[in-house]
Amino acid sequence: MERWERWRRVVLVVGIVLLTAILLGVVASQDKRGYLDPAGVDPSGARALVRLLEAEGVTVDDVRTLDQAAAGAGPGNTLIVTIPDLILPEQARRLTRTGADIVLVAPSDAVSAFDDDLAVDSRHAAEVIDPECDLEEAVRAGDALVGGISYAAPGSAQSCYPGGDAGSLVVTTTSGGTRLVVLGNADPLTNQHLDEDGNASLALGLLGGHPRLVWYRPTLEAVPGSAGVPITDLLPDWVVPATWQLGIAVVLAAVWRARRLGPIVTEPLPVVVRGAETTEGRARLYRRGRARDHAAATLRDATLVRLRGRLGLPFDAGPAVVADVVAARTGRQPSEVAATLAGPAPPDDAALVRLADMLDSLEQEVLAP
Repeated sequence: MERWERWRRVVLVVGIVLLTAILLGVVASQDKRGYLDPAGVDPSGARALVRLLEAEGVTVDDVRTLDQAAAGAGPGNTLIVTIPDLILPEQARRLTRTGADIVLVAPSDAVSAFDDDLAVDSRHAAEVIDPECDLEEAVRAGDALVGGISYAAPGSAQSCYPGGDAGSLVVTTTSGGTRLVVLGNADPLTNQHLDEDGNASLALGLLGGHPRLVWYRPTLEAVPGSAGVPITDLLPDWVVPATWQLGIAVVLAAVWRARRLGPIVTEPLPVVVRGAETTEGRARLYRRGRARDHAAATLRDATLVRLRGRLGLPFDAGPAVVADVVAARTGRQPSEVAATLAGPAPPDDAALVRLADMLDSLEQEVLAP
């Protein structure tokens, strides 16, 4: 019971922190769905764009596997690939054979897998710039937040939003006849920037050209050799922050409790304290803690020590031996003496006082001639 009294505050604090972390994690998992997630309402999500597309009559299908993307896309549809760099060359060729118009968001090495004539030219910060091209979607949108990656394209391609000697938006036709759109930055599609400048118009123009849009978000599972990916990349976003919060709470609780651990440090007193005051102070502490059992044991142990010395008994003589000798010395019944020296703990303060009087009386009788 005493141990529980000592640790209950720590358990309560740790429980509250753990419960708070779980609740925050559940809420965060509902609100933050990930990069360009069509259902994500966080800044990097794309729920606002999907709502605009649906308002224009476009059906948006969210798929996570290559098989679903290849089966869902087809002529007269649009296929957006949010993380093209997770696509292998043979997988890219499979997608281009579907006949759908393909939109790639910020591809790097994977851009050449979709079209051999495209390559990364430069990387730079996103900025609001003029399209400087004749592409209908870009002209209608005007200034937009693009950039990130610029692509070198053949002369037959339409290159917009220039960055250096290349464009951050390239529209071309592959050798297989697939219309390919390459956008160097995801910002115009996200919740955070969709309502800025011409971003919404540009996003609707690039993705809303057909009545059906297949929204493909590749995962690491589709990439051979992804078994060695760190576990933190596979966990929900809220797990790592919650673990840090819990760890910090445990460390703080340990520091808080550490001040009560270790041996008692003795220090010289600035004044001399009378023994009676020390005894009374300790007694008050026992009474405040209702430690009658501990107080009774202390009184009995002290009485046994003194009786052994006065009766010439060994220091390790048990209460039964001492009781027999005291009974023979005083004429009392051995059971009565044994109950006084080693009986049950007193049930209340009055019984504790009676026990102290009985022990004192017993010692006085032993000293009597």
